[in-house]
Amino acid sequence: MRDTHAVIVADTDGRITQWDAGAESLFGHRAEDAVGKSLDLVVPSHLREAHWAGFHRAMEKPQIKDMAADLPVLCADGEIRSFAGRLLVLSDGLGTAIGAIAIYTDQGSTGIAPFG
Repeated sequence: MRDTHAVIVADTDGRITQWDAGAESLFGHRAEDAVGKSLDLVVPSHLREAHWAGFHRAMEKPQIKDMAADLPVLCADGEIRSFAGRLLVLSDGLGTAIGAIAIYTDQGSTGIAPFG
């Protein structure tokens, strides 16, 4: 069985700008329903305050870090599922944040579960 990878890109305000077919498959939201929406679409409500604090901090002072972990995702059916994921801040050549990207897989675990 082939691994499914989901790629989500957001702007500096946390609005989804790209949502690929893998994200549709893993999370259940169609691209046309996700693009333009807040990342709250996939962030479980009990984690939103921490998510936004970290997101805004990362947008203000982008750093290159390896942030791989098993991350909880709020799926379209209302279930919260954990996926191995990597979060990266996107920045331009001068180091100014231009957004963020999250890449998930449905196979395996990172062994790091910061939220559970």
